[in-house]
Amino acid sequence: MITPQRFSAITFVASVWFFGVPTQSPRAQAAGFSAAARVLKARCMSCHDSDTREGGIDLTPLLQQTNGSYGEYTGLWIKVEDKVAQGEMPPADEDPLRPAEQRAITQWFHESFVLREGMPHIGRSPLRRLTRYEFQNTLEDVLAIQLRLPYRDVITGQLGASPIETIVPSDIPGESGFDNDALRMEKIRPPLKAIADAVHHALSEFSKDPQALQTVFGRADIPTDAREEEIQQMISAFVMRACRGNPDQIQQRTDTCFQLYQQHLETSNDSMKSLYHVLEIVLLAPEFLYRLEESRNLDEPYPVTGVELATRLSYFLWSTAPDEELLRLGQQGTLLNDEVLKSQVARMLNSPRRLAISENFAGQWLGFSDLLSNGDYLLSERWNRETYDEALFFFDELIKSNRSFLELIQSDWVYKRSSVLQSQPQDYQPIDPQSMQNVYANIFADRQSKSQDENARYDPPALVKTNHSREGGIITSPAILRLTASKDRTSPIRRGVWVLNTIIGKDLEPPANVPSLEEAREAIPIKENPTVAELIKQHVSRSECIFCHKAIDPLGLGLENFSPIGEWRTRYPDKTPVVATGVMPNGKTFETPAEMKLLLLELYQDDIAKNFVERMYAYALGRKLEPYDRVSLNQVIQKVKEDDYKTNTVIEQIVLSKPFRYRQDQ
Repeated sequence: MITPQRFSAITFVASVWFFGVPTQSPRAQAAGFSAAARVLKARCMSCHDSDTREGGIDLTPLLQQTNGSYGEYTGLWIKVEDKVAQGEMPPADEDPLRPAEQRAITQWFHESFVLREGMPHIGRSPLRRLTRYEFQNTLEDVLAIQLRLPYRDVITGQLGASPIETIVPSDIPGESGFDNDALRMEKIRPPLKAIADAVHHALSEFSKDPQALQTVFGRADIPTDAREEEIQQMISAFVMRACRGNPDQIQQRTDTCFQLYQQHLETSNDSMKSLYHVLEIVLLAPEFLYRLEESRNLDEPYPVTGVELATRLSYFLWSTAPDEELLRLGQQGTLLNDEVLKSQVARMLNSPRRLAISENFAGQWLGFSDLLSNGDYLLSERWNRETYDEALFFFDELIKSNRSFLELIQSDWVYKRSSVLQSQPQDYQPIDPQSMQNVYANIFADRQSKSQDENARYDPPALVKTNHSREGGIITSPAILRLTASKDRTSPIRRGVWVLNTIIGKDLEPPANVPSLEEAREAIPIKENPTVAELIKQHVSRSECIFCHKAIDPLGLGLENFSPIGEWRTRYPDKTPVVATGVMPNGKTFETPAEMKLLLLELYQDDIAKNFVERMYAYALGRKLEPYDRVSLNQVIQKVKEDDYKTNTVIEQIVLSKPFRYRQDQ
């Protein structure tokens, strides 16, 4: 079977996007479905009908044309098309699909799920509510106060959480994999009482901060008998900061708020109390808690306004409201210009606020944010902070120096925690930060500890080159190795699944009734101490397990030299030797983690690139990607590939893409 190239058909897709294609007639649609259904019936139903349901999959509903569009069976269609396009269906022990059969499936899918009536589109633009992370950041910027716990250069014995994080519950990730998933938020009621308590706390802090009052209102105090004209100006300025709206909308909201102020003043007789009453109303209004956009009720894409684009851009790159410059360019409409937009992306990536991309996007995608928020992974404050920072600083370096995101797999540099550099100085060589490309500012420059207490001081990780080949990239970082192990032992399968899913982008569904590794150990009566590889072989001895584990097992076994907390080892606690060799699905063998990672890049580079772009795209759009996103997605991937997989090219191309700059209501 001919496996389609990952980046093929870019020219065709681009022409479709810009020039369109004629709408398919009902007769042509019926013919396309019939061709696809014939292939499914002839080649798939022997294993996947309602009786056999091999792997728990029943394809019978896909034989009905009424199920051939977005709806209940969309996920099943996506799964089938992906397997066919990747050459993974039928399985290897059966004759592959002929090219014509493969085209029947992929073309029908393209016409029915990628296009709409023969035309590209971007799908419905969902309403976006602020996440807890965005809510806290936005409160800080609107009120000019600090609500997050300040960075500490000492160890106190506790990780701690900010008052807002204590008051407002965390958000549950949606199908996109991120907690800013708008479709997930649509299904749950916002915790309004907790949000109101958080706003009350923030305003209490604001009222006690003369510098914040000066920044927001132009004066450090608010007299109890302030003149109405002055109060009206204060309300107008605050509404502008809080609601991110167009000037005409701001005036209307200001008038409404001033009326509420006057009504409250009649009973309070205190200008300050009545003003704070209005501020609280503003911070609990939908205009603050939601990213509202004007709807034209159209079923085709149309550009968002400059202010709406400013808000989208700011929450993507900074996870907070647009600053004064970005909002001004949005109000003027100049932000809609490509060159102005690109210059703003560069300005924003040069700001300390870009921390949100590493902290919020990478922390959720790679999972290292759990080191600070999930007590199951807590070893000590120092260890968790150090390993978290190693991952955080590493990802930010990809942006700061505009490096290839493929270095997540393997790099000749890492950020290493100070405790290791002190105990193992022979393993690392310091790198002068100025020797890096440094496209943007070092946002961590002020984090060096000033404490004189050697036992309590906390120094951030340093940029180093390793004197061995064990480390490099993010896969072999202690943060990830801790997250992909149980508390007391490593799990090659767990680590392999993490690499396959998180880094390569392959979704896996475990089959039912697979024995545990402990059960597998008991099933090998001859050997007293079976190796990990032998245990895994017994564990996945069922035929339906073999296909996936050909990819999973070598990825996990290649990391067996690393303990549950990422320390290098050559023997297990029981003194048996660690065997970390394996065979990749293409038949190539490896002896070390470094060799495994090189083969990983060789075998999966296109998949890793596609997955990285998809993950960041989903984060930027606030929803999982759908088949209709492939048109824009492929364009971004092609640009990124042409620029050697630079991280910042991904960011810029997403911002310039149609789904990011347009909306659609139906």
